[in-house]
Amino acid sequence: MLTSQLIRALETKLNCNRARLKCLCLLIVAVVRHRSVNLVILATTDDGKDCTKESRYRRFQDFFLRFVLCLPSVARLILARLPKPPGGYVLAMDRTNWQFGRHDINFLVIAIVVGKVSIPLLWKILPRKTKSGNSNTAQRIALTENLLALIPAQDIRVLAMDREFGGKQWLGWLDGKAVGYVVRIKKNTVVGKRLAEEHAKGRGRKPRRRQRIYGGKGLDLFFGCKRMQKDGRDTHLFVISNRFQGDEALDLYRLRWGIERLFGHLKKKGFDLESTHLTNPAKLERLFAVVVMAFLYSFAWGCHLRATTRRQTTTSKRKSLFRLGLEDILYLLDPASPTPTRREQIREFLRWLNSGVFASIFLV
Repeated sequence: MLTSQLIRALETKLNCNRARLKCLCLLIVAVVRHRSVNLVILATTDDGKDCTKESRYRRFQDFFLRFVLCLPSVARLILARLPKPPGGYVLAMDRTNWQFGRHDINFLVIAIVVGKVSIPLLWKILPRKTKSGNSNTAQRIALTENLLALIPAQDIRVLAMDREFGGKQWLGWLDGKAVGYVVRIKKNTVVGKRLAEEHAKGRGRKPRRRQRIYGGKGLDLFFGCKRMQKDGRDTHLFVISNRFQGDEALDLYRLRWGIERLFGHLKKKGFDLESTHLTNPAKLERLFAVVVMAFLYSFAWGCHLRATTRRQTTTSKRKSLFRLGLEDILYLLDPASPTPTRREQIREFLRWLNSGVFASIFLV
């Protein structure tokens, strides 16, 4: 039943063959049920058809081999389910990577920050030859151009990025596209006529005017710094921005941690993305789409449960929204004979699944 309702929820946004859509929805349900992306494990999922595990496994293999999933369509689907924040979207750009045998798998991701986590919107596998695993300016620009085709710059409040996403060419391009950003910089970055770490040693208030970053032909940007906890590797946090000053820039940068928590949920704490044996870039990007949609529905359902204040216990209030939603969906998927209460809960979930915008997702 869940698979058929999921097909209804996706078919208006994803322009694809119905048989492929059924396979996609079965994969999403299987990933949630088994909390794994290993195709051998996913093939054990009962889809209500009289077929063997081997047949289902070959079906999944064929999906990743032959189905051309339009990733911009997936992004539009995700965007359509999220209410637009009044102040604009807070976005984060980051990488997640792991190694399978001799293969280095390296994703560049742009995600929408939602509370303490984030929801991926666009992603791209970086070439294996990419130096040190980091993305370059051309790769970031290509992904961000896809972003601006979905969300106009005026609807983006900020793009938050870590230290590897600095550089005057890249930041200058963002400025030219009117995209507001906050990016962390290294302590030896030139700010004005001094290094960033030397500004931290000065007493009194830090200057609020723009500073020349990266030296003579650099960029005129706002600079902010803050002392960090002494048990950390760095003593200070340094950020620059083309739009935000001081504490506001530092607060916006901290929201970037939502994408770090997301990667944890997609990996060991959630769907064990690193257990895949796929290495082909196109196949991996399709698999990432499956996992992202499984995460979206689990997290959004957790938001709904928390916002409606129903079925809440002392234990459930301590759980993350993702875990709350995931565990409840697993409870609803339990094949045991449902009680009248569970049947009503299943109906509530199915109504919510096809309700359009997940209205409670920014309210928690």
